[in-house]
Amino acid sequence: MENRGEDRKDFARRSFRKNDGERGEGRRQEHSENFRPRRFERGDDERRDGRRDFKKDGYKPRSDRAPSRRGDLGAILDLDNDILHLVMRRAQMLARLRRGGRLAPETEKTLRTAWEGKAARLARDNRLSRDLFMLLQTIEPLTRMEEEQGFYNLAPNGEEVDIRIPAPSDTVAARCWLAVAAAAGQVTCVSRVPLTDAVVSGVKALNQIGGQLWWEDNGDVQSRGGNGLARNMDKVIHVGDDAFNLWLVIALCVGMPARLKLTGDSSLRFLDIAPLRHFLPQLGVRLTNVIPSQDGLPVRMECSGLMPREVRLPDDLPEDFTAALVLASPFWETGCRLTLPEREPRLLPLVLDVLSGCGMKVERKGRDIFVQRGEVSVPARPVVPMDASVAATVLMFPGFNGGRAVLEGVWGKNAASSLVEKILRGAGLNVKYGAQQVECTGKERETSAPAPEVLKSVIEECPELLPLCTVIMAAAAHEGTGVKLPELPDEDRHVVTAFLSRCGVEEKDGALVSVEETVPGSWVAPSAQWAMAYALGAFLRPNLHLSNPGVMTGLFPSFWNMYNTLPRPELKRKVEQETEDAKPARRRVIAHGVYGELPPETASGDDF
Repeated sequence: MENRGEDRKDFARRSFRKNDGERGEGRRQEHSENFRPRRFERGDDERRDGRRDFKKDGYKPRSDRAPSRRGDLGAILDLDNDILHLVMRRAQMLARLRRGGRLAPETEKTLRTAWEGKAARLARDNRLSRDLFMLLQTIEPLTRMEEEQGFYNLAPNGEEVDIRIPAPSDTVAARCWLAVAAAAGQVTCVSRVPLTDAVVSGVKALNQIGGQLWWEDNGDVQSRGGNGLARNMDKVIHVGDDAFNLWLVIALCVGMPARLKLTGDSSLRFLDIAPLRHFLPQLGVRLTNVIPSQDGLPVRMECSGLMPREVRLPDDLPEDFTAALVLASPFWETGCRLTLPEREPRLLPLVLDVLSGCGMKVERKGRDIFVQRGEVSVPARPVVPMDASVAATVLMFPGFNGGRAVLEGVWGKNAASSLVEKILRGAGLNVKYGAQQVECTGKERETSAPAPEVLKSVIEECPELLPLCTVIMAAAAHEGTGVKLPELPDEDRHVVTAFLSRCGVEEKDGALVSVEETVPGSWVAPSAQWAMAYALGAFLRPNLHLSNPGVMTGLFPSFWNMYNTLPRPELKRKVEQETEDAKPARRRVIAHGVYGELPPETASGDDF
């Protein structure tokens, strides 16, 4: 635009029509004849990581396309197509600028300041434009293998299942035990822990603040003891992509002098830590954002180690951070009595079990909690319950295909485990508990959707169980049972309706009914729990397509091995055996005395 100082009111009154006269039409025709989309050649970095060029899947610039005849709706669809292609082009160009998976700080600052200067007319809310920029920065183009794979076809067989596997341990409970062992410098071992990115990043972060932890391929994570937490640290600590790792590191370090810079993966950039920034000065801690006008990571943390005798925890603190403070309080240099918020944290029972299991005395009076400082005795093999969301999905398999499912491990005593029991029994399954196992057989009767009070508790306390409830509602609708969709937040309702439509269920007149038509194409699961529920939905509608099966690595990496080896699953892949007619490798024969002595090699090792 030549006149950059044009009045906004006059600019808003201008009419933008497709046929503005011969001059405009001539420009468009000349642009259409001379314009050729630029092809971005792959650089050396793209060749190394397998990135593909900008995919030309029928995309044409706006000047080369015939005008849409569908009115404003068609124009919006065309614009959305253009936006998606431009976003992909930007992601591929940004990938070429990255070195070691990260952008140079000066490059990111240049992009951010230029975006903020141009995004002022996007909306009055500065937070919206800032979040949009951060979303664009986190988009990564698919690799060649991912694009060629396309989707993961879910087609289970119809045989009755006979599942007997060790149940994966709860990763949050495992990290609580490991954090106590690292802070106390004691020896312990936690078994059957899924080696997810969150667990591995948490172990590395605890090692940086004084722990001596390591993991084995079989899922054993051990502590070798050590001297406990390190004082007067001045480090950069990476906590990965899980917020609970961040809460543990902050809670353990607030009670001693330290200077830290905390970094994480892309999702923690959107984490709102403003409540922590306002509260932590009461504990003698200053928390500042490295990037201005951004509430998430990275942050700088300066701890004085001067703790008050009593402190009240505000209601706006994250619940898991409040529980982490209770867990870390006996390792601070001075004792501190904590007054909990009105709403009790969901992880508080787990934290209190861990502290009492280590021989610590907890004084509780109403909302006041004080953990006495004293000798810590971490068990050599602490009892860690199984993950409730994974166990619920595995135990639900007999409800779709018949048979039985047995999980070896300890059933939890938390709210999530109690809700799982109500959901499974409500669906018509028979659940039996043993000393070290849980068995589920079915079905005793037709599938019933979860009761309204159970769904309300799931939405408020354990949203990770909502995918399981949704696939049970789909199964009940296929059997002809009257099911009504509960009241859900807008974001959850969008995901639930999209999931049900792919399972052949739609909402008509306030009730869920089975339909023959399903939505074509593949589905992107928002989380690992939704991916597991989608795998169960394939029993209702075989050959469902999942675009991101890799999301399971964040919760239960062995799930697809179990799913693909039904009805008698195995968690490990079978090693390919050598065929009997395989030819043996040729032996190397060194002859002496026939060809004479070989000349010695040169000192430089060159051939010439």
